[in-house]
Amino acid sequence: MKMVSIDKGQWREVREIYLEAFPKSERKPFPVLRHSVKSGKAQLLTALEDGVVQGFVVVIPYQDMVMVDYLAVSGNIRSRGTGSRLMQAVRSRFPGKKLVLLIERPDERAGNREQRLARRRFYLKNGFTPSGIFITGFSGDMEILNYGGKVSPQAYMGLQRYALGGLMFWLSGIRQAA
Repeated sequence: MKMVSIDKGQWREVREIYLEAFPKSERKPFPVLRHSVKSGKAQLLTALEDGVVQGFVVVIPYQDMVMVDYLAVSGNIRSRGTGSRLMQAVRSRFPGKKLVLLIERPDERAGNREQRLARRRFYLKNGFTPSGIFITGFSGDMEILNYGGKVSPQAYMGLQRYALGGLMFWLSGIRQAA
């Protein structure tokens, strides 16, 4: 399996995995995601095997941080190490940068509680640590995990504002949770 920057012929496969992997409340409109990559604000790496996209990761570099915006692996091959290899590729591409990402908070009442816990275990297994920072917004209650050093709440909010743009940041309602 090789990790490469997306090429124009892979967008359909990435979209299928994207729609399968993320609940609607956590997805940006796909054209917005695609525009972020094409404009250079975001980078998208694909995991390819025999020319077929098996997974992808979208990252947004900003100052001394890199936000892992989306990481998804095809349901056909989950739990075979593809996600971990994608994370290794990100760490290799951005040595010395702090990596940050959002995950859903484990909630006893959540319908996908086991999935949330599995995601958290995956990132912890891959070297991420809890930041102690929680945010809330349109996507729900989220926890920030980091790798390579902690980020402050202010630095993280600056990263989100950059990633979303001023208007979308305001519309998202993102704020630090108590």
